[in-house]
Amino acid sequence: MKLSQNLRRRLRRSLRDYSLIVIGCISASLGYVLFLVPHNIPPGGVSSLSMIFHHFFNTPFGLVMLVFNIPIFIFAVKMLGGVFGIRTLVGLILLSLFSDFFTYVIKLHTPTDVTLLATLYGGALLGFGLGLVFRGGGSTGGSDIIGRIIGKYTNLSTGYGILIVDAFVIALFASLMRSYEPALYGFISLFLSSKVIDVVLEGREYARAVYVFSKYPDEIAGRITKDLNRGVSVLYGEGMYTKTRERILFCVVTRKEVQKLRDLIAEEDGEAFVVVTSVHEVLGKGFKPRT
Repeated sequence: MKLSQNLRRRLRRSLRDYSLIVIGCISASLGYVLFLVPHNIPPGGVSSLSMIFHHFFNTPFGLVMLVFNIPIFIFAVKMLGGVFGIRTLVGLILLSLFSDFFTYVIKLHTPTDVTLLATLYGGALLGFGLGLVFRGGGSTGGSDIIGRIIGKYTNLSTGYGILIVDAFVIALFASLMRSYEPALYGFISLFLSSKVIDVVLEGREYARAVYVFSKYPDEIAGRITKDLNRGVSVLYGEGMYTKTRERILFCVVTRKEVQKLRDLIAEEDGEAFVVVTSVHEVLGKGFKPRT
């Protein structure tokens, strides 16, 4: 019975992961086809090299991208394991197929002639798609793989890992095309896509941790408990200048509750010293964990 439940759980997880990969590849390919490729905006990585071939020789963008990704895929299998290799294979094949499908079968055209709009929307769609693929445990090949490796073995996020690799490729693109304006737009698109990737992977900051230094800790703690229905902890510290021992209030609230917390603290002690910091994740009653 337990084995059957575990099997169903693994099947549901696999279905969810591959669904994310498919949806992510669709989003990323639309970013290429609708915005980046028509406006010759290099997004970095293998796609920029594919764009060069597409520009000079009119070769299918998706097909060339797939050919370039084959040796990178072999490298990914060795570095990140067989499961990641299978999902990477699915991701890079789907991205290439969807890109050429939308271009030559559906025959989609760019909805804007404004390069800046194409840069912003293309970068957002690409970053959203890649983020979904990463959440599914896969990759679309190219610098995505190198970004994942950098994120795995360093303190840098996946998005910033891709940013480092792609910045170099975009600079190479500019030198080959002998035009720096598309490359400048490419850096904007790259930065935006890397930030969107991090948002999709890690989520937005949804909570704040608050430290309160006040002469009236009991009154403030009572207001927080009563008005905000939040728990409060007391930390004990000592002022280095005054050499006096004091109680420091600590609590975690949502972003929407920060202003109300500020107001009630000011009502109890207008001279209170308050520190508000961002919180990546909160596990416990009253907060939803990241999925």
